[in-house]
Amino acid sequence: MFVSLAFVIVAFALSVLCWIVGRLRRWKHYKLSTDLDGPRDYPLIGSAHLFLGKSTEEQFRCILDISKSYQSPCRIWLGPKLFVFIDNADDLQTVLNSSSCLEKADVYRFFQCETGLFSAPASIWRVHRKHLSPCFNAKILASFVSIFNAKSVVLVDQLAAHVDDKKLFNVYEYIAKCTLDMVCATTLGTNMNLQNEQGDEYINAIERASELLNHRLYKVWLHPEWIYRLTSYYKVQQQCYATAYKMSRRVLALKSDELAAIRNRATLQSSKPDEKLPTDEYRKPQIYIDQLFRLAKETDVFDEQAIRDEIDTIILGGNETSALTLSHVVLMLAIHQDVQQRVYEEMVAMLDGSIGEIENEHLSRLTYMEMVLKETMRLFPVGPIIARQCTEDTKISKTTVPSGVTVVLGIFNVQRSEMHWGPAANSFDPDNFLPERHAHRHPYCFLPFSAGPRNCIGYKYGLMSMKVMLCHLLAAYRFSTDLTMDQLTLKLDITLKIANKHMVRIVRR
Repeated sequence: MFVSLAFVIVAFALSVLCWIVGRLRRWKHYKLSTDLDGPRDYPLIGSAHLFLGKSTEEQFRCILDISKSYQSPCRIWLGPKLFVFIDNADDLQTVLNSSSCLEKADVYRFFQCETGLFSAPASIWRVHRKHLSPCFNAKILASFVSIFNAKSVVLVDQLAAHVDDKKLFNVYEYIAKCTLDMVCATTLGTNMNLQNEQGDEYINAIERASELLNHRLYKVWLHPEWIYRLTSYYKVQQQCYATAYKMSRRVLALKSDELAAIRNRATLQSSKPDEKLPTDEYRKPQIYIDQLFRLAKETDVFDEQAIRDEIDTIILGGNETSALTLSHVVLMLAIHQDVQQRVYEEMVAMLDGSIGEIENEHLSRLTYMEMVLKETMRLFPVGPIIARQCTEDTKISKTTVPSGVTVVLGIFNVQRSEMHWGPAANSFDPDNFLPERHAHRHPYCFLPFSAGPRNCIGYKYGLMSMKVMLCHLLAAYRFSTDLTMDQLTLKLDITLKIANKHMVRIVRR
């Protein structure tokens, strides 16, 4: 008891000190804070009290309420840190393309993936992105289609247990394991067959880790790393990460000789940097981990830590974003039966009877399916808010954001703005992405993969894998649900989720 009391006193004293030092160093921030509207803030905690004791659904609603109550740009203090919230498309374009806003917000370090593309400092990101972009070129992505097909067939088989069952089931639990199976196969090059209990263990670990990250975000006294490491939350989080990373660690262990060679570069014979794969080589999948080891041999950029972090980034980020998005899509199709039928009819017409094995050239023909995917991502962006740290004073439409301030970008808001999407902005309408409608919209009112130089490197991979999965699912089953659009409740556990879950039923076609 006395140890716990002492811990609280020390943590409180340090928070006070941090707050005082922060305010002394941030007179510019304080002046900006007085110029912008925002919720009332208090010493030490800022406006963090608005989020404490609330569920993830209530926290997300609180963010939306703040953004609606105060015109963009508005401000909010979390502890000693000032955040400026923007959801104006012009301002989003400015920030996402500014060289002074390439740094991810400080809270991204909570992901513990320091040199991966998602959260790496800009100095590391620039170099890694330059070398990794060719690993996602069209030929390499096309080489993965056979894997997407094989894993989708397993998914269809797994769902068969629910055929003609009157009870609703959560289709996300199956889609998440399928996308995990795909990502591991294309990233690690091993067939782990994860659409089973082992996959459940992984998915549960990631969901729990997301909850803990979200929990830490709003409790500002847990932001200092040394304090967080003393809590039980840290121990649980490490256990979750150990589960999530054990697959990649197993494969890296098999490549221990190559890792040892990377650690001792003097023993390596460098390949020519401009050496290219023969065209025939693209017929087999170009596994991501092999690409990383090739880059490690050709450059002095990727050491053992960088390889590990990039693999973890792809597995964690690539899996959940695709799994959530496709689950949202299936739920939208279950709610909107007319749209589901139209997607199915396009699929039958465009695939020339080849539904059993989707070819890469088929994917570009599925234009209405892509409109449905985009409309779903518009209404339910997996990353509804993202954050950047200003490294220099940055001028936006109505103010100048000082260096050191975190800018929060309201992607969810701009993608549901009536200014850009009309009076039915909250309704599901794939025709929003008809070329004649989309051509005249602001280019930064649709940002499901972010935008600018630091956009998502894997967005084409995600679209391709989701199209292949959806073809197999709709060829086998017709989806329905009892849920309606106005019943859906959203929550924010780092990524945007539907609290009602993706509850559907299926019958065979």
